[in-house]
Amino acid sequence: MVPIWLCIFSSFLFYKTSSELITSLPGQPPNILFKQHSGYIVTNSQHGRALFYYFVEADSENATSLPLTLWLNGGPGCSSVGFGAFMEHGPFQPGKDGRLIKNKYSWNLESNMLYVESPIGVGFSYSNTSSDYTNWDDVATAKENLQFILNWIEKFPEYKNSELFLAGESYAGHYIPQLTILLLDYNRKPNVKPIKLKSIALGNPLLDLEISVKSSEYLWSHGAISDELLTMKRTICNETRLLLESIHNNMSNECSEVWELTNEEMGSDTDMGDLLAPICESSGAAGQLGVLGKLATIHEKDVRKIGDPCLIDRIYMYLNKPEVQKALHANTTHLPYAWDFCLGHLQYQRGDLAINVIPLLSNILKENIQVLLYSGDQDTKIPLTQTRKIAKLLARDLKLVALDKYGPWYDDLQIGGWSQSYGGVREGKNVTYLTFATVRGAAHEVPYTSPSQALILFRAFLKGQPPSRRNNTIRANMLHNPIDLMNLFSIAI
Repeated sequence: MVPIWLCIFSSFLFYKTSSELITSLPGQPPNILFKQHSGYIVTNSQHGRALFYYFVEADSENATSLPLTLWLNGGPGCSSVGFGAFMEHGPFQPGKDGRLIKNKYSWNLESNMLYVESPIGVGFSYSNTSSDYTNWDDVATAKENLQFILNWIEKFPEYKNSELFLAGESYAGHYIPQLTILLLDYNRKPNVKPIKLKSIALGNPLLDLEISVKSSEYLWSHGAISDELLTMKRTICNETRLLLESIHNNMSNECSEVWELTNEEMGSDTDMGDLLAPICESSGAAGQLGVLGKLATIHEKDVRKIGDPCLIDRIYMYLNKPEVQKALHANTTHLPYAWDFCLGHLQYQRGDLAINVIPLLSNILKENIQVLLYSGDQDTKIPLTQTRKIAKLLARDLKLVALDKYGPWYDDLQIGGWSQSYGGVREGKNVTYLTFATVRGAAHEVPYTSPSQALILFRAFLKGQPPSRRNNTIRANMLHNPIDLMNLFSIAI
């Protein structure tokens, strides 16, 4: 039985692709030269499925000469428009006065950026078939995203020859590798124009539930849990078991006890995605989302350093304004619910969280597709320690060699994080295949809290290079000089 609210959709919309130029977004700053497009790409006309996208051309006189990057947020079932575009690395963010503020660290400075609300049921994306909203899974998402790319390129043929980069975070650690495999399979078909897929980047990604989510050692080393709770997490119920029991709605008494004690020790105002995040004192949409946890007001001068903790509230209000939706060519079917950051009316197969994606990454690397794994070092949902383990596993299994020592990379004169790259020799040259990088002071959503470092990392990713290392020869010489070394310790003490 199809719900009445689905039947009222205008059927012609399912057979027509809507992708209009955005004249101007409400509150947009003046003198914006790059173009913006948004609308729907029909992925299945029989079911009436359409994915909503927001496309920002590169801030360049010749945008088509620059790469095309498709960004997916995780969840599963969270909006790439709400998070990726308006919260993290899009060109604008809603300010306190309702006007949009230009993001000087926008990724469209380096690439054409394509944000997709995937799968259907997320944000403004929808289907006319009620069964599409239940039991959606990774396989269906990957197929839908591939169809979206193929149909989008037909709508924007000027980007057919562009190099394509795939990037995302969190559960996109599932989305992007599975989409990459389908793209590679598509390119092997006869009589098709191959898509120029170059590299993929995964931020704080869920890759293997047995490894990725284990955070007890990280939490303990940061003083967030006690010695006793660390022992309980090691011996009674770790994060993997807790999530598996939660997925199957079969929480044991042992895991319930560990979960309750974790909440008690860490406190209800701790954001699991960011140990540094304060809470937002003006409660609103953010308090009900359960995605980022509670966020907070901070001093205005610190907003660009650690992320504005009340930004999520302003994005929610902005994207639900009728005039904004009209400018975005969004919600053309008048969905009977408000736009929201995650899930909407979609029921996702939670069992897919247990899929091990590491073998897919191995196959992708064998196809000479470069992979960047990066981690905000304040994230406890998927700690950097776990992603680093996976990077080392991949390098070992593929017999990749370390191209550099583990060490700091730089954002101007400041350490942006730490990294290590692995690769091999191709045509007599060292080629980077796999890079692991941390981002200093960053949260689960790296570009949100560390926008400058994220842009530096993204720029290196597009070039197929590790993030830049600064020459520390002078400092190293100083530390090898006994007199200077003693002076250094005397100052420290």
